[in-house]
Amino acid sequence: MNVTLTQIARLSPEVAARLREAIRENHIKAERRTGVAGRPYTVTTEALVAWDPSLGPIVQQLENGVAFERLPKPRRTMRTIAEAADDDQMARLVTIMESQSSMLRTLVESMARESDQREHRLTRMQEELQQLHYKLGQAHQEIGRLERQLAERRLVRAEEA
Repeated sequence: MNVTLTQIARLSPEVAARLREAIRENHIKAERRTGVAGRPYTVTTEALVAWDPSLGPIVQQLENGVAFERLPKPRRTMRTIAEAADDDQMARLVTIMESQSSMLRTLVESMARESDQREHRLTRMQEELQQLHYKLGQAHQEIGRLERQLAERRLVRAEEA
């Protein structure tokens, strides 16, 4: 007989947790039902008993249909003072977390602006450096030209003398 992990969890959540781990570690072969949220695995009762013989009573209950019955949900009456206090604490916690999130967002935005400004300064400095490099090259060419002219004039004066 095939049973789901949900049915096993209704009878014994501890066994269902152990079984889920065994399925994930491939100790037990299980079939994964598609389109089912939560505990989508189905296992044969024979595989359960083969995996752990002490599960015989749970398997017997499963085969008798005990886990198929829907248990009524407990009715909620008035909220207790502890529950109300928990809600207040949760509200405070949420408020604190929202303010921390806002501060963190502001910090990240300011860091991003600072990074952009730094990158802009570096780009501008790199452009200025390229311009200076170009001007230095032109100045070297001009110096070379002037040195050649000076050398030619010295030759001309030396020949005249």
